[in-house]
Amino acid sequence: MSSADVTKYLRGFDADQRAALQSVRSVVVAALPTGEEVIAWGMPSIRISGVLVLSYAGFNKHNTLFPGVGAPFEGFGPEVEKYRASKGALKFDRDKPFPTGLLKKIIRQRITEINESFPKKSGEFKEFYKSGQLKAEGTMKKGELHGAWKWYRADGSVSRSGNFKNGVNIGKS
Repeated sequence: MSSADVTKYLRGFDADQRAALQSVRSVVVAALPTGEEVIAWGMPSIRISGVLVLSYAGFNKHNTLFPGVGAPFEGFGPEVEKYRASKGALKFDRDKPFPTGLLKKIIRQRITEINESFPKKSGEFKEFYKSGQLKAEGTMKKGELHGAWKWYRADGSVSRSGNFKNGVNIGKS
C-alpha cells in the first residue's frame, strides 16, 4: 500500500469531504516528511520506520482522526474535548478541516509517546526526531546497548554506528 492507495481512498468522497480529509493528509505529510503513507485497517495512515503514528477516515456524517494507541489527548484540555469521540478518536465535520494547530500538537505528542514506548520487551529500540526522522535504532539487553546500533542525523544520514555487547562497543557494525 502506498500514497497512491491513499489518493484512491480519498477519491471515494465528495469534493467537500475529500478536501477536509486532504487537509489532514497535507498537514501530516508536511509534519512527518519521512513518513510512509499506507492504508491500514482500511484507513489512510502514516508510519515512521514501521511505527503507526495516526490514521484518519471519512464516514457518512463525519470524519475521524485516530492517533494510534495510548492516550494522545491527555493534557490538551478543552481544545480537544469538542472533538473527542472516544479515548482514542476525534470526530470532526465531514466538510471542514481539522484545526491545523491542534493536529500538529497531536503529532508532536504522538512522537513523544512513540519514543517513550521503547525499548520494547523484545529489546527493540528506536528513537525519533520531532520530524519523524529516525534518530537511533538498536537492541537493548538488560538495560544496555546490545548488537548492531545506528545513530542518524536529522537529515537521515548515519552519524555513527557500532556493535555492542553488554553496553561496550566491540567495533563497527
